[in-house]
Amino acid sequence: MFAAGVSASVFRIPIQVSDSLEIIEVVDRTPSIVSAFTEGLYASRTMLRPMRQAGTKILLEIARGIGGRYNLVFRGFHAAAAALLILLFAGVARPRDWTGVSALCFAMLVLTGLHTFGGMMREAYPINHFLLISIYCLAAFAIAETRGGIAADIAACVLFVVASLTLESGVLVFAVGVAAYLSGLRGVSRRALVAMAILAAGYVILRVPVLQMAGNSVGERQTGFGTEMLTTGELRARFGATPWLLYAYTIVCSLLTVPFSQPVAGQWTAFAPWDPNAPPLFFLNDIGTSAAATAGVIWYMARRRAPDGRRRWLDPAPLVMLALVAGSALLSYAYAKSEIMSAAGVFYALVVYFAVRELTEVLITRASRSMRAPVLLATILVAGAWGWRAMGLQYRLQRGAFEARSEWVLRMPPYNEPPVPLPNARLTPRLLDEALHRGRTNPYLLWPPYARLWGEN
Repeated sequence: MFAAGVSASVFRIPIQVSDSLEIIEVVDRTPSIVSAFTEGLYASRTMLRPMRQAGTKILLEIARGIGGRYNLVFRGFHAAAAALLILLFAGVARPRDWTGVSALCFAMLVLTGLHTFGGMMREAYPINHFLLISIYCLAAFAIAETRGGIAADIAACVLFVVASLTLESGVLVFAVGVAAYLSGLRGVSRRALVAMAILAAGYVILRVPVLQMAGNSVGERQTGFGTEMLTTGELRARFGATPWLLYAYTIVCSLLTVPFSQPVAGQWTAFAPWDPNAPPLFFLNDIGTSAAATAGVIWYMARRRAPDGRRRWLDPAPLVMLALVAGSALLSYAYAKSEIMSAAGVFYALVVYFAVRELTEVLITRASRSMRAPVLLATILVAGAWGWRAMGLQYRLQRGAFEARSEWVLRMPPYNEPPVPLPNARLTPRLLDEALHRGRTNPYLLWPPYARLWGEN
């Protein structure tokens, strides 16, 4: 049900002009999938994402083979990936009784209500690589939970190669394997981890000595600082001489954004100047629900596991979550972005599942009857508040669909110069026609408080 609801809303978003059209046109001019992969090796000075180019080429060929139905293929792929993430999440959680089912429902609200989840659904690029990295991390964890073997080791190494060449965050697949091994899982063997370490070293060699790529520096992307969102020029003027200050701030903010939903992209939006007529319910709900879920996670990780008495934070899911939160925060050193923390957000929701399941079992078996009623009432209130956040995702996806469709008018002549010059644009007329024929309700005509209560995070 969750997968169907999210995927249906994702499918309604047309192919976007920003971050998608130019890449699609460039890849379309390449003669083959191999050449698209090769072009991706040299497409940027800071980004090594050839698998994204190759994946885009594959989808273009499929769309051309079924009569040029590009929106159907690209948005269908995005919707299918969203469903796969949710189904894989449920498969890793493996609820085996009604207590687990109820805990999974709560965790699904957390998963889909987190602000780190929305970017994976709303943007495309034209293939949402952040969504793919989250899927790869969950798949690597699922492999680690198996009995192992040569097939599992090969699959883990292939996942790492594909993930690291899709997005820089793909190296987190290695972190998942290491953390899972340290927690006691043996589905990914030690020899596979050694092989992944060698592959990681090869990835670094490919980036630096071979392709001579550089890391992101101050002012390449806008990011938040304090209560402001600074432009690239403002970042260079303020932190050009002291980049370490921005890097340290961004890493700390990225560490906080998953458990507390603040700051968002480095900006403390809850405390920034904003519309005085807007009620504070949006920020209070986000921060309050995240604080409640994080309190449950801390309680769970501080407990001891029977029968060996080891702390729960050393269990597989919590340890992998901690590794992903730390690793993702380090990767976002130059600029904060919610989507960079998306894989960490997925595992945060997974740990919430285990925490709620254990809390339910404790209440059933150990708590006095006088304690059950207030705890149950508090749980219902928190779950309802998370449900409201999850509903907000649907509103933002509908708003994203309308804005993506509007872009095809506002970013094209006569209003603006197109991202790709029209004489060189082979697919733009077709994509424009498809986008404008996908009619969307204007969300601004809905009940006005929606925008204030669900906000734009």
